[in-house]
Amino acid sequence: MTAIAYLNGTWQSPEDARVSVLDRGFMFGDGIYEVIPVYSGRPFALARHLVRLNNSFNEIRLASPLSDAEWSSLMLEGVARSGESTASIYVQITRGVAPKRDFKYPEVPVPTVLMIVAPSPLLERTRIDPLDVVTLEDFRWARGHIKTTSLIAAGMLRNEAIARGADDAILIKNGKVTEATASNVLIARNGVLATPPKSNHVLHGITRDVVVALAREHGLAIEEREIDVAELETADEIMITSSTHEVWPVGSLNGKPVGNGAAGVMWRQLDGLFQDFKRGDQAASA
Repeated sequence: MTAIAYLNGTWQSPEDARVSVLDRGFMFGDGIYEVIPVYSGRPFALARHLVRLNNSFNEIRLASPLSDAEWSSLMLEGVARSGESTASIYVQITRGVAPKRDFKYPEVPVPTVLMIVAPSPLLERTRIDPLDVVTLEDFRWARGHIKTTSLIAAGMLRNEAIARGADDAILIKNGKVTEATASNVLIARNGVLATPPKSNHVLHGITRDVVVALAREHGLAIEEREIDVAELETADEIMITSSTHEVWPVGSLNGKPVGNGAAGVMWRQLDGLFQDFKRGDQAASA
């Protein structure tokens, strides 16, 4: 397994990549990122990821240093250089180095562009172990739809969950489910799927969108609506979706089994649909 990094025009190992301590990403978390899975040497749902990347650029008022075609070419080159067939692409762009530490944006920013292509064992899906999760209060900022590098709150919440003996946390704001610390949430009750609607409090997940579309296309009942804590606690199944977990089952919530604690029937349906879609996307990209 190998990993390779691109930093401001130069290819190198991730361990050798260096940025200035004056970079605004280091100073303020003033940057955005994107994570794209790679299957059979091809980035998955690349067009969707580029739309979200451009939305993040617009939200933080930073012009993209590359066109969509240039981003695509760079990512494909990175995958080829890595030699990986199944991997993840991590792209991070900050507002770059500023001569002094000031909240004011530089008049002519020179963005720092980092891309890392690395193996992603989860995507190999050799074993699916349902997650143990807890509920925690969502105290993050109100612009969660921007994929920003300012992730200290998510890190604090994830590590609080780990300290409680869990794998992750499902976050609750004003009595309603928002998302997990790095993924979207789905539940199933009485054969009906539900997921919180898109808002400024949740990341607009690419995998979530694909799963919702697949469920509707194949006649599964799915609702995009608010989910309260009581409904979460009595769900027949709970799942998370993300670029690295795809669709993943939850086995316990706050120490109590979800269903029988194993991957459920609805998860198997959604996962099967997603795997079929993934294979079709790979074939179309070949």
